[in-house]
Amino acid sequence: MVMSRPLTRSAALSPAWPLPLFLLRTAWGDQPFDDLTRYVTGLADAHLVEIVGEPVAALEGVSPTAGPTGVLPGLVTTLRRAGRSHPVPETLSLLTAAPGDSSSLPPDAGIRDDVSEAGWGLLVRDPETREAVCLTCVHPHPDVLRWRVRGVVDCPVAPQPDGPSAALSSLGRAVLEAAELIERSALVDRSAPSGVATAAVDLHQHVTRVPAGLPPRVLELVDRIDRVEAIISLALARPGVGVDPATREPVLRRLVAVKDAARRAAVAAAGDAAVRAG
Repeated sequence: MVMSRPLTRSAALSPAWPLPLFLLRTAWGDQPFDDLTRYVTGLADAHLVEIVGEPVAALEGVSPTAGPTGVLPGLVTTLRRAGRSHPVPETLSLLTAAPGDSSSLPPDAGIRDDVSEAGWGLLVRDPETREAVCLTCVHPHPDVLRWRVRGVVDCPVAPQPDGPSAALSSLGRAVLEAAELIERSALVDRSAPSGVATAAVDLHQHVTRVPAGLPPRVLELVDRIDRVEAIISLALARPGVGVDPATREPVLRRLVAVKDAARRAAVAAAGDAAVRAG
C-alpha cells in the first residue's frame, strides 16, 4: 500500500530518475553502452545493491557485488528483444509515487512498496514472458546510493502515461493554480538585511542531465519540469511565507503529482521516438 508522505521529504525525485532515458537511448538509439554505465556510476561515489524478489532471466548470474551496472546488460537485452513489436509502456516505464498518488504503479505489492519508499522506480518488462525488473534507489548518505533490484515473474503492465502535449498542458494549468503561492513565496523578506531574499533557489540545481538525441518535444517537457521543480523547492524552502498551510498543502501536492506525471510522459514519448527511429 502506498502511503502519503510529507512533502518536505518527497517533493523531489532522486537525481537518478532520468535513468530510463539513458537506458532507452542505449537500447533503441545510438548511445554507446559506455555512456549508460558512466551515467549510472556518476550518480554517486558509492553504490550498494540489493537483489530481491523472484528469479527472472534478466537477472540471471547478476551479483550485488557488481554494482548497479551489473544489471544493465540484462535490461538492455530485454528492451531490444521486446521493443520492436510492443508499445513502449508495456516494456519500459518510469514509476512515481507522489504523496498520496499511486496511479502510475502496476498492481504488484513488492513494486508498490519499493516505489513508495524511494519515490520513483524504473520498470523494464518483457511482454512475451511478463517477467520484469524494477529498480529503485534512495540516498542513505549524500555520497551513497542504495539500489534495490526486484525481479517479478508475472508483472502487469504499468498504467500508460499521457502524451507530451497533455503533460505540458497539465503543467501549465497547475502553475496557474499555484500562481498566488508562487508569487508570495518569491517575495523578498523585507525584515532581512538589505532586503535580501532568505530562501534563494539555485536554478542550476534543477537542470536535469539527459542523453543526446532526445526529440525537441521531450526536451521542452523536461525543461518545463525543471522549472516546476524549482518552483516547488522555493515554496518548500519558505514554509512560513504566503498562504496558510491548509491552502499550501493541496496546491503543492497538485504541483508534485503533475510534475511527476510529466516525467512519466517524457520517458514514454522518448521511448516511442527511439523505437520509430531505430
